[in-house]
Amino acid sequence: MKKKLAIAGGCILLVPIAAIAALFAMREPPDGPRVEAAPGVVGVEAGGAYAWVVRTPKGAVLIDAGLDASGTAILAELKRQGIEPGQVHAVLVTHGHPDHYAAASLFPNAALAVGSADLPMLRGDTRHYSPFGRIMATVMPLPSAPQTVSTLRGGEEMAFDGARFQVIATPGHSPGSVMFLYDTILFTGDSLMRKKDGLTTAPSLFSEDAARNRDSLRALAPLPFTIVADGHAGVARDAKAKLMRLLGGSALPGR
Repeated sequence: MKKKLAIAGGCILLVPIAAIAALFAMREPPDGPRVEAAPGVVGVEAGGAYAWVVRTPKGAVLIDAGLDASGTAILAELKRQGIEPGQVHAVLVTHGHPDHYAAASLFPNAALAVGSADLPMLRGDTRHYSPFGRIMATVMPLPSAPQTVSTLRGGEEMAFDGARFQVIATPGHSPGSVMFLYDTILFTGDSLMRKKDGLTTAPSLFSEDAARNRDSLRALAPLPFTIVADGHAGVARDAKAKLMRLLGGSALPGR
C-alpha cells in the first residue's frame, strides 16, 4: 500500500506504508508502557515516546509530554501516584518535535520550557524537522502547545518544589535540543538513546544534523550521571561508561 504525500517545492513522493513501518522496526525495542528509572522517576509511553514523571514533595515535574494530546498514559500515571494535573509544576521539553510536547497543554499550572531554537517548532514551523519528520508532518496534524513558553540556551539551573535540574545544550537532533540532569539521571530525549548494551544517537533520517548531534555529546563528559532516560528506548544504566565508549577519545578535553 502506498500513500501520496506533498512535499516542499511541489514535488510528489510516494512513500510505502511498509517502509515507514520498517523504519520504526529498526529502533531499539522500548522498555514497555511503564518503566522506573529510579525511585520517584517513572517513564510512560505516551503515543510512541516516553514522558518522564519526576515525583516531587507536592507534585511532579514532567520531562517531555508525548505525542498523545489527550495525555492518557501520563494522566493515568499521575493518578496512580495521587497527583492531580494542577500539581505538575513544569513540563521540560527536550526538543520541539511533536512526539515530545503534545500533552503539555493539559497541565494548567506548569511552567513549559524548551530550547530557544526549537520554539518555532512549537508554533508550527517544520523547517528544522528531520527528513522523515517533514514527510510525516504532511499527513499528521501538529499538536498545539501552550502560548507561554520559557526558552533555554543551556547552562541554566532550574528548581521546582525542591527538584533541581541542570540544562545542557545538545543541538543537532534539532537546533535547540537540550538535556536535563536530575540527580544522577540524564534525560536525553532523542539526542542520546539506548541501543542494545550501549548508547547511540538517532539515525540521520530522524535528525536535522546527526554530525552536530554527536559532536554536542562532548558536553556530557564532565557530568555526574549514571542513568540515561531517553525518549524512545527507555533506560540505560552504567550510562556514563557507555557514553565514553560511544565517543572514545573525542570526549576528552582538547580533542
